[in-house]
Amino acid sequence: MRFFIIVFFLSSSLASSQKIDVTSGAVPFDGGYDYLVTNNEPVPVTVKLEFKLKNLQSSSTQRIFVIPAYAKNVKVLDLRMIKKDTYGYNVSSYYVYGDQTNSSSTSSFEYHLPYARTASYRVSQGYNGSSSHRGKYAIDFSMREGTPVHAARGGTVIEVKQNESIGCTKPKCLEYANYIRILHSDGTIAEYTHLKVNGSLVRKGDQVAIDDHIGYSGNTGWTTGPHLHFTVYRPRFGTSSKTIPVKFWLGKSVVVNELKENQHYRKP
Repeated sequence: MRFFIIVFFLSSSLASSQKIDVTSGAVPFDGGYDYLVTNNEPVPVTVKLEFKLKNLQSSSTQRIFVIPAYAKNVKVLDLRMIKKDTYGYNVSSYYVYGDQTNSSSTSSFEYHLPYARTASYRVSQGYNGSSSHRGKYAIDFSMREGTPVHAARGGTVIEVKQNESIGCTKPKCLEYANYIRILHSDGTIAEYTHLKVNGSLVRKGDQVAIDDHIGYSGNTGWTTGPHLHFTVYRPRFGTSSKTIPVKFWLGKSVVVNELKENQHYRKP
């Protein structure tokens, strides 16, 4: 008699977000199982599997796999009976966007300011800001509602939320923030937050280039006033994602490692 198969599906993200559309599970054969993963997302997804095996041996010691976009029933390993007896397993599955197997430093990329050329906006809160950025690499640009937001780096849109119209100064409003999230080629993700209701010009799966107009700023979510919250992070399995510092190109050969609070920055 085989053991029941218990499968847990878990995913990690920076904030409350849409569920990653990935499924995984076993297909039984005589003496074991083939373990298959299906990725319904428009981008690659990295899968981490944690097994507890009973009288089964895995065909691979590998436990982290990258599944291509829209890939169906990808066999990542098989589990075979060791001796003739009862056997079974349970597994915890974790999913994150992008290829996270090569998380090398991305500090060399020069981001553009996330608004239109020749526009200038004040940084109201920078890295590790005392208001709400403690311990985070995040930047708030003070701008009126309806200000065009542009991609600071090219990539693939993985999540869009634009149906909320509520904003307030209390943490309870955190869940009402509209946002766009874009996956970059190195596995990092940029998040543009507090957008206006119906303020996105892109949809999940769209490819965007650097400087593309992607939406409009707003005042939704946990906010003390209209602004654009911009951050770049690397997703991690089963825990909060890690925000990372980025460099900004300010024209010609000018590149800064950090934007300073209360300074205005003009996009060339």
